[in-house]
Amino acid sequence: MDERFAPVPPEAEESLPPPGTLVGQGLRALLRRYPIWPVVAFFGKKRVPEHRDTGWYALGGIAMLFFAIQVVTGILLMVYYRPSQPWQSVQRIVTEVPYGALIRSVHHWSANLMALALFVHLFSTFFMKAYRPPRELTWLTGLGLFGLVLFFSFSGYLLPWDDLSFFATRVGIAEMEKAPLLGPWMADLLRGGADVTVDTIGRFYVFHVTVLPLLVIALLGVHLLFIQLQGVSEPDHFAALPGEKKRYRSFFGEFLVGEIPIWLFLWGVVLALAAMLPRGLALEADVTAAAPVGIKPEWYFLAPYQALKLFPGRLELVGMAMMGLAAGSLLVVPFIDRATPSDARGRLVAWLGAAGLVGLIVMTVWGLLS
Repeated sequence: MDERFAPVPPEAEESLPPPGTLVGQGLRALLRRYPIWPVVAFFGKKRVPEHRDTGWYALGGIAMLFFAIQVVTGILLMVYYRPSQPWQSVQRIVTEVPYGALIRSVHHWSANLMALALFVHLFSTFFMKAYRPPRELTWLTGLGLFGLVLFFSFSGYLLPWDDLSFFATRVGIAEMEKAPLLGPWMADLLRGGADVTVDTIGRFYVFHVTVLPLLVIALLGVHLLFIQLQGVSEPDHFAALPGEKKRYRSFFGEFLVGEIPIWLFLWGVVLALAAMLPRGLALEADVTAAAPVGIKPEWYFLAPYQALKLFPGRLELVGMAMMGLAAGSLLVVPFIDRATPSDARGRLVAWLGAAGLVGLIVMTVWGLLS
């Protein structure tokens, strides 16, 4: 055989279509030129434990679906968006560009649903104890992705440059500026000056379409690599079963194929929301006007916004410290809860997580209704 070509392994020959078919010939030609069969075999052995909580594993793929929609619709919107004329270019997208209003609404709703999917994914991972060794770095990279996505949403919120986005961003950066140490520096970095102006759009736009996408893709690649190398986590009730009673699904066969109907359904949900509840465009921002009454951030920032109202005046720093401590505690969870389900620390972490989830929901609903 020509030494320029690698032989097709016997185990690969058994799995490939017959050599007389066009597909079989193509796959054999590919494997002779690129001997990637060990990688294919590795992925072929990936499996997902089958138990009462298996459905929660789909949330990661759902979040990636919404991220893919964000990328595609974001690229389409970039064709017509102009940072030098933010409000006017968005108005043109909505009123003149064919399907522009629909694409913008799809972009808006997929962003909201992606944030919701990540919230649920975070807490399902937490309560299933999937952060325990050896998956500490998988948990930490997941938290990093969650933070980047929230910043993603924040950076994109200002780009339409209408009243709602301008004043909500100004309030958000003003709260950020009050944080000790890095707060003032981060606020100046985002604003590019003493206040939010049209020049701030340029900075937000660069973050939104260049810096953050590259960071998300890089960190997502590391996160998925860890998952593939370590496998899908098994909850305590499943790990305690005898070996003969454990059931698994192939990842790239049964499980992934089973997710496709879910993705199609959610794509339909996004289109329905975009058609029935289109994203509106308010009046162009007036930097000299007073903020409209009842201005609020998006729902995924309502909990900290509402919580800070409980700490007026100088006590606001206390509220920021408490929220920072709560967020930072998620980083150290894998290094505290490392034992069996009967361990007291594990039960305490679970109860604290449940209390945090209840508080998050209460503050969000309170913020919506207030």
